[in-house]
Amino acid sequence: MKIYLILFPVIVLFSCNTPPVKEENANIKVNDITISYNQCGKGDTTLLFVHGWCINKEYWSDQSIYFCDRYKVVTLDLPGFGRSGKNRPDWNFEQYAGDINEFIKAKKLKNVILIGHSMSGDILLLMDTKYPGSVIGIVGIDNLKRPGVKLSEEESKQVEGFFAMMDSNFSGTAEVYTKENLFPKSADTSIVNRVVNDIKMNDPVIAIKVLRSLFDVSQKERDLMQQLKHTLYLVNSDGDTTHIDSLKKYCKASAEVVYVHGTGHYPMIEKPAEFNAALEKVFALIGKK
Repeated sequence: MKIYLILFPVIVLFSCNTPPVKEENANIKVNDITISYNQCGKGDTTLLFVHGWCINKEYWSDQSIYFCDRYKVVTLDLPGFGRSGKNRPDWNFEQYAGDINEFIKAKKLKNVILIGHSMSGDILLLMDTKYPGSVIGIVGIDNLKRPGVKLSEEESKQVEGFFAMMDSNFSGTAEVYTKENLFPKSADTSIVNRVVNDIKMNDPVIAIKVLRSLFDVSQKERDLMQQLKHTLYLVNSDGDTTHIDSLKKYCKASAEVVYVHGTGHYPMIEKPAEFNAALEKVFALIGKK
């Protein structure tokens, strides 16, 4: 009895402080393609983070550390990027939405808040219109600032010129574009170089096909927004303008924006503490719905 009384507090203390099981670089197959993911935490709500063009799930490392004690946190590599499969002839955003929906079902994730950076804003729109029962909230990260703006003839020519440059020199064109357009002049050089190097590591054929698909689906954004079942929340850098009036006009279930100050296109790695605080605000708003 004495031994039990001595050990009981130790057992209770150990049980209460046992860290959640982590899954790192785990794999699951959906739609005949392998998806690599990380997972931690065991909350009732799942935060599912989806990265942007030519980066990967490791960009959410600070968010995993910050939120895993209260939520189940899952970060994944989209097919074609990171450690996920690349065995597809075509790359479009309808497929990506289907992949994420099947991933949620296969992993039996509950109460999913879907968070998508950059190009994944369009995946959010497709997920919420095609598979609304899969999520309880959608959060875009530095995206959907000018929903579905139709390109002029001159702008279309510029886009085709850009793709011609990508076809002839993917690495060089991507580096110049990233440095000149996705970061402020004051950006941390190590962060800029990280992004540039990660982009260069990708298969140019897949990267360019995905980018072309992005231009196609972006022209449908206004129509998709009018079909949304959930409020569209955005956590955007204040480095350029988010057209909130247009968003509220087109989003059937309304739209709200929380800003992160003084960053470029990657607030989650540029100012993780401020970014996490912004996410906290958004998650609280979703919880009140």
